[in-house]
Amino acid sequence: MFQEGKVKTYHADRGFGFIQIEGEKKDLFFHIKDFPNKNIPPEVGEALKFRIVEENGKLKADHIVRLDIQYQQANSNVIGQYDDLPVQASSRYGTTKTSMTSKIITIVGLIVIVILLGLIYNKYQTYKAQKQQQVEQLMSQQQKIVAEQRAAVGELKNVGLSEQGKKNLEKSTNAPITAASPTSTSVSSPYRCDGRQHCSQMNSRAEAEWFVRNCSDNKMDGDRDGIPCENDSRW
Repeated sequence: MFQEGKVKTYHADRGFGFIQIEGEKKDLFFHIKDFPNKNIPPEVGEALKFRIVEENGKLKADHIVRLDIQYQQANSNVIGQYDDLPVQASSRYGTTKTSMTSKIITIVGLIVIVILLGLIYNKYQTYKAQKQQQVEQLMSQQQKIVAEQRAAVGELKNVGLSEQGKKNLEKSTNAPITAASPTSTSVSSPYRCDGRQHCSQMNSRAEAEWFVRNCSDNKMDGDRDGIPCENDSRW
C-alpha cells in the first residue's frame, strides 16, 4: 500500500536522500533513480507518495509519486494553454511574412524578365537597321558601278549585217531583213549595248543577234555571216 511522507534530506551529488514518515521514528531511504522525473531534483519538505519495498535486505521507497510536482504540472498545463496564443500569432505572422517575401521575389523576377526582353528587342531592332543600311549601301555601290561602266562604254555605233549575213538570216527566219534606224532600235528593243562580247554572256540567240547587229566590238560572229554563236550548244 502507498504511504505518504516528506523529503527530509537529499544529497544531490550522490543522488539519494531520506523521507520522513509521520508517526515513524526511522527515516526511509530513497534514490533519485526511483523518481518519475529525474530532471527536477527533490526539495526538502516536498510531499511524496510511495511504497516501501525491500532491496538487498534494506527498506527503501519505490513507485514514488511527487505530489507537489503533480500540482505544479497541472497549473503549468493550464497556463500553457494561454501561452500557446502568442506562439500561434507569431506563426501566422511568420507565414504572412514568408508569403510577402515570395510575392516580392516573384515581382522582382518579372521586372528583370521584362527588362531583358526590352534589351533583346532593342538589340534586334539595331541589328535589323544595320542590315538594311548595308543592303542600301550595296545597292548604291552597284548602281554606281553600272553607271561608271556605261559611262566608260559610251555610245556605240550600230553594226549592220553583211550582204551574205542578211541572206543567211533570211533563210533561217524566212523574213526579209530591213535596216532599222538607230533611234527606233534603241527605243523598241529590250536590249542595250553594255560591253558584253561573248556568246557565253548572252541569254538567248535573239539577244546575240541583236548585239551583232547593233553593238560593235563583239566576238560572237567570227565568220561575219550574220549568224552569231553558231557553235553554242544551248540553242
